[in-house]
Amino acid sequence: MQAMFKTLPLVGASALLLAACGSVEPQKPLALPTAPAPVSYDGHVAGEATDYVFVLVPDSNPATPGLAMKAGESLHLALSPAFKRNASVPIVSDRDTNLVLTKGWPQGAVPLAGQYRIDFVEKDHAITVTALKDIAAAGGNAPGIKVMHVRGRSFTNPATGGYPVTVTRRSAGGQVQAVWQGGMRVQEEMLETRLVPTNFHVPPGANTDYQTVATGQVAPMHLGLLLWGADGAPLNGVGVAPRDINRFPRYTGGLLVQDSNGDKRLDPAVDTVVGGIIGAAPKGATGQAATSPQGADGNPVLSGQVPRSDRFPPAAGGGKPNPGLIAIQFRAGSLPGLYRPTVELLKGNSYQFTVEAR
Repeated sequence: MQAMFKTLPLVGASALLLAACGSVEPQKPLALPTAPAPVSYDGHVAGEATDYVFVLVPDSNPATPGLAMKAGESLHLALSPAFKRNASVPIVSDRDTNLVLTKGWPQGAVPLAGQYRIDFVEKDHAITVTALKDIAAAGGNAPGIKVMHVRGRSFTNPATGGYPVTVTRRSAGGQVQAVWQGGMRVQEEMLETRLVPTNFHVPPGANTDYQTVATGQVAPMHLGLLLWGADGAPLNGVGVAPRDINRFPRYTGGLLVQDSNGDKRLDPAVDTVVGGIIGAAPKGATGQAATSPQGADGNPVLSGQVPRSDRFPPAAGGGKPNPGLIAIQFRAGSLPGLYRPTVELLKGNSYQFTVEAR
């Protein structure tokens, strides 16, 4: 599955704008893309804790505005009753442990404190967000609300299959302003390998996707991904090695190689190739490159060695090596335009980053 939602087409843009102003009721529901959340390996697997994202604005580019909310407005996310409530996990109204609103990228939360509360409406089997004050799509909330993320072992996934889900936006007076409808696909088993984009290696709220850089220069922040291997174990010791077009013609931007012999060198001939990078650049561009950052000892910094930003609390792993986290240094090529490296795991999924060179 193409990772996450950034490449999904923008749907109902005019309806979204009308819904945002709260003056016109849409004539038909908007599409509600859903995807496994970018923090867990098995949040979409039957019998496991529910960990999904629900995409209200299907464009993660920070230049695309998200939603604002007025005080008293609510978002009502109704799950199928097949997703059983985990009674051992309370719904906490003043913390984002059960649900968090995000700006469209991993670890990009719209802060809950003082802005909204979480509730569960049992008769509707719905988890709700209610604005405590006006939530502007600017300042610390910019570019606005784009995603609802259900998490925290609040629900348990049902058997394999597809299940309907609806999000309803209501005014403070209860009038319906917009409706999104979609489906949640529950898988029978995990992928053999899986990756997701992450921003754990940069300060909270920062986004390493959609960076802007001068031509020929290195992006100011490393691209980040979490890697999992067999049985959901973090995939450590992986870095970026030069491409090998004869063996892996698909991977024009480099190979993901696991240092299987522990010599701190990445050699596709003796180490394990676990994936690769598919390059995409403006026509005629040269010099673009994805590499592993170098440590103080001159060796590549591999997955599992990259620290989580020390701006995260120590109790949440801040300042410590993050299992499975790989950092990728990206250099733009010689021409302005969009560079879109797609990182892919063999027998797994992929994710496409966007870097704009000017």
